[in-house]
Amino acid sequence: MIQHIPWHGPHYQEGIEGQRICIVGYSHPWGRGGKDSPNATKQIVSGVINGTEKIRFFSQVRRYFGFEDNAAFWNRVIFFNYIPECVGGPDDRYKRGTAEQVKHAKARFLSLIQRDRPHKVLVFTKQGWSTFPATREEEATGKNPPVLSLKRFPDSSRGTYDAGGHIVMAFGLRHPQYANSLLMRRAVRQILDKPAMKRKP
Repeated sequence: MIQHIPWHGPHYQEGIEGQRICIVGYSHPWGRGGKDSPNATKQIVSGVINGTEKIRFFSQVRRYFGFEDNAAFWNRVIFFNYIPECVGGPDDRYKRGTAEQVKHAKARFLSLIQRDRPHKVLVFTKQGWSTFPATREEEATGKNPPVLSLKRFPDSSRGTYDAGGHIVMAFGLRHPQYANSLLMRRAVRQILDKPAMKRKP
């Protein structure tokens, strides 16, 4: 199985408002050459920054954080897709990962957050979030609490992970294609305003 190397912005440690932020999508389709590559994610985000790739997902997420410039935003975050390899060609862009891919995705996610120790992970895929490793809250109560109290935003939830004593806050949000932009901006603002948890209580 190919494992896509995450995009690691050069200003990730500086972050956004002093917080290390990780953005997670669901999957990539094969590129123009019809082949997969470990560098697929890095090439796509580099293309978004230099203007050779026009992908709505990336521009929408950037706007949710209040940034107008791709380089200013994407160079401050980590980004990877939950499924660690391409799911197929352009017609398969909405295809779910196989059981094997999801198994690898869970282990890879936990490994990456332990390595990079983000303060907050924003998961812009309901499809992916539903198969994430269980959070500490799920293990304790069987469910995750909502991100917002807004009745019009029912599909958001949150939880935490223990990454070697560093507590990572994770937020499950809708994919930009299906989300209300105003509500998403409000959700991101609320997430950024939450105090980060720096160590295991």
